[in-house]
Amino acid sequence: MVKVKDLCIESNQDILTCMELLDKNAQGIVFVVNEGRLLGSLSDGDIRRAIISGANNNDNIVKYCNKEVIAMQVGVPEERIQRALSKNIKIIPLLNDKGIVVDYASTFRLHNFSVMEPLLGGNELEYVTDCIKTNWISSQGRYVLKFEQMLQQQCNVDYCLAASNGTVALHLALVSLNIGAGDEVIVPNLTFGASVNSIIHSGATPILVDVNIDTWNISPQSILAAITHKTKAIMPVHIYGNPCDMVEIMKIAEEHDLLVVEDCAEALGAKISGQPVGSFGDAAAFSFFANKIITCGEGGAVTFKDKLTYEKARILRDHGMSKDKRYWHEEVGYNYRLTNIQAAIGCAQLEQLASFTERRKKIFDIYDDILIPTGLFERPLVNKDNNESYWLYTFLIKKVVDIDLLMDKLSKSGIDSRPVFYPMNHMPAFSNLVIEGALSNSISISYRGLSLPSSVLLEIDEIKYICNKLLKIMDDLVE
Repeated sequence: MVKVKDLCIESNQDILTCMELLDKNAQGIVFVVNEGRLLGSLSDGDIRRAIISGANNNDNIVKYCNKEVIAMQVGVPEERIQRALSKNIKIIPLLNDKGIVVDYASTFRLHNFSVMEPLLGGNELEYVTDCIKTNWISSQGRYVLKFEQMLQQQCNVDYCLAASNGTVALHLALVSLNIGAGDEVIVPNLTFGASVNSIIHSGATPILVDVNIDTWNISPQSILAAITHKTKAIMPVHIYGNPCDMVEIMKIAEEHDLLVVEDCAEALGAKISGQPVGSFGDAAAFSFFANKIITCGEGGAVTFKDKLTYEKARILRDHGMSKDKRYWHEEVGYNYRLTNIQAAIGCAQLEQLASFTERRKKIFDIYDDILIPTGLFERPLVNKDNNESYWLYTFLIKKVVDIDLLMDKLSKSGIDSRPVFYPMNHMPAFSNLVIEGALSNSISISYRGLSLPSSVLLEIDEIKYICNKLLKIMDDLVE
């Protein structure tokens, strides 16, 4: 990955030095700066034209730089950056409020250090090309079946259906298990909105409960306190890839005759005493959005224990049509299918899951070694018998800090970051939901948490840079 320093050249340099930098960064352009402040740009074409016009290698570059360069402030909406990028404008410098180049966006990435970006370095192109060459690009094709079979093996389950995204996978799981109007589903207050949305879309009522302060996961004690005669299911969320206490949750479910739908959106590859998450409940849903453990661009999957439930879900996923009689609708269904092209990418990604996990663990370990000993940060507890998925490196800040200001300062250093998910009970969309008990743990975690860049593309020196910038900013912010 090209670093910012390899795109910038001080204005007192000569043409020869500029050509050497152009050769090094291989991007066809450099940004001319004065003590970091943007003055203009120079492309390899600009240099060629200057030499043809009589310039020599020792000439100062300022005379030839393009002062009409397009630049943007750090923190502008990503959609605005994407609109500005084009065939002719492939790199845009991003400036802080002093006009200093601190980051850049390109047709390949929107931040110097993104929170998450996919690595498409395996067989993705080969498999997608095969889809195009064979004309199998929609929801039928061999890669969809192959992807489902690979997920079955990975999750150690008998039944799996690919779906268009993780949210519809959750919804498909709920409706296939006959969870709907009049039913209550217990769900943690600390989660992403898709968990609650899927319950509402099924017609059931979400019951928000608190999480454990150490693991950040749904509390079995809170589950027990929330059970009523209307309770139909529990939806444990393996938050940030940390496995829930599924042994205790399944025990509660068995004692109270409840269904369990695991939200594994962030947890592919995580294990509980060697058993994959997603293999405990009656159903489980996974997400393959671009920021997840593996990606299809957009995509999801749902797994089942019961064959009849799986068969029902298969029909519902495909417009409610019979699998034996074309265009014959047996149910009021949905179009929740994954395309063959998306599945092809997913297959190539799954082939690399083990190496992704190994790389992510090393990244997490480096972060831990640098940040945790400072006493400023606290990571969620992972049970010693469990393996997390190493999705996003996320921690709590133990000092009083303005999280928004911290993220803004990180952004101005070219470092993307994310707050922890907001509590569901604080959302305008969910303000009328039923709350069971105090939700102090989920609220405390949410407003003290932060996620740092966790892409498998990160190098050791880049992780150290991120840590050093974070610690320097913390020195300025800590009260």
